[in-house]
Amino acid sequence: MWSMPDLPPITLDSDVDAADRASAIDFINRVNLLFDAWDIDAMVEAFLPDGVTYHTHGVSRGRAEIRSFFQRAYPYSAPGVSRLATNPIVDRDGEGVIVRYHNLLVRYAPPDAVPGMITAEVVGTPGELPAIWVYSAMTDRLRRTDRGGAS
Repeated sequence: MWSMPDLPPITLDSDVDAADRASAIDFINRVNLLFDAWDIDAMVEAFLPDGVTYHTHGVSRGRAEIRSFFQRAYPYSAPGVSRLATNPIVDRDGEGVIVRYHNLLVRYAPPDAVPGMITAEVVGTPGELPAIWVYSAMTDRLRRTDRGGAS
């Protein structure tokens, strides 16, 4: 079993200023929208070149492995699914911040019906949709870059 190393303890308050907190949460939400749109190039660019993902399908290190993971193991959870990051807490983490939150994946359309995020349209769905599809606790380590945050 693997786990993200060296997580700081959760405390009752944070010394992260409001601007850094808002920026980190905004970054998480923007990346979630990239997943909703299934924009693999932009999703991969959201990670630092040496970024690491920990997933039930394994650990991916660096952008090439992360891209391969998205293409190979992740497509089932992208089309027709929206991601909602809830209950975020932001704490200091070395040179950056760590964001812990709950990610709800809501399936709003069958996987084969939607190639990516639909905007400005009302989508008719089968009677059982939308439905909460997956819930997961998430932890993202972020570092500020010239382009904004990155995981």
